[in-house]
Amino acid sequence: MSAGEKAWVDGALAASDYVMERRLHLPRAPYPTIVLFNDHCRFESPAGPRVRWAGTPHDGKIRLGDQTIDAGIVSFTGNDDKSGQTFFVMALPSVWEAAKAAKPGDNGLQAVFLHEFSHTRQAPVLKRYFDAAAKVYPVPDDLSDDSVQARFKSDRAYVAAFEKESNLLYRAAAEPDSSKARDFARQALALMEARQKRWFTGADAMWTAYDDIFLTMEGFGQWNAYAWLADPKGGAMSPAAALKKMRGSTWWSQDEGLALFLVIDRFVPGWAAQAFASPPKLGIDLLREAVGRPAAKPAS
Repeated sequence: MSAGEKAWVDGALAASDYVMERRLHLPRAPYPTIVLFNDHCRFESPAGPRVRWAGTPHDGKIRLGDQTIDAGIVSFTGNDDKSGQTFFVMALPSVWEAAKAAKPGDNGLQAVFLHEFSHTRQAPVLKRYFDAAAKVYPVPDDLSDDSVQARFKSDRAYVAAFEKESNLLYRAAAEPDSSKARDFARQALALMEARQKRWFTGADAMWTAYDDIFLTMEGFGQWNAYAWLADPKGGAMSPAAALKKMRGSTWWSQDEGLALFLVIDRFVPGWAAQAFASPPKLGIDLLREAVGRPAAKPAS
């Protein structure tokens, strides 16, 4: 890596550690296997308590176990099919800049890193929920955090209901009066439960589980990035500017998920300990706690 690339990576990892340990008060955890690349080299650090980079040239393809991906704009967390271990992959800033997907010095790339890297901490914890859903419903080959959106985006009534609950969550996060804010959150929860009850039936019953899981995953990732951007020791943006930057997503799970965790962070002290407990609480259960409702029974 160049000195500038190494400095960026060190800064991104330090930002993740800061949010996890100083903001959320979670215990330090080993890093997963990390694979980064620029236009000519692939860099890998094996899982462990610190990073140890080994670089090799690439020919436009990036090896990930027995598979390869194109050396383009990517940032994601995955699981190795053989070992079951979590890994993280991201193109270095020079690749994003060459593709005109980012400008030099844009802190949005660190936000991307923080969002996706947060899933390396979260994925092992949420595995029980994925496993529980898979025992009941067949898992679609193309399952992703955007699957619910793909299924219902053409249903105008569904979209209207979803947007209404999302807007109420953002109102709950922004409302200065705590009593009014909780009322907005209570209304949003009622709409969320009504939406799932109305649309997630019959062949679509499986989506209740995945809606809860992916709102939790994407909301946590978005909140991590927002928290760092708005922190005086991080991106040093105003909360309003950080929120505007993070709300640019057109993906439902990210947009509503961020609102969900803004409300949780406001009203549930120490929520991260519950989100990473055994069993962990999902976002919808933390929202129930925020408004004084009992949580559902966790997956066994």
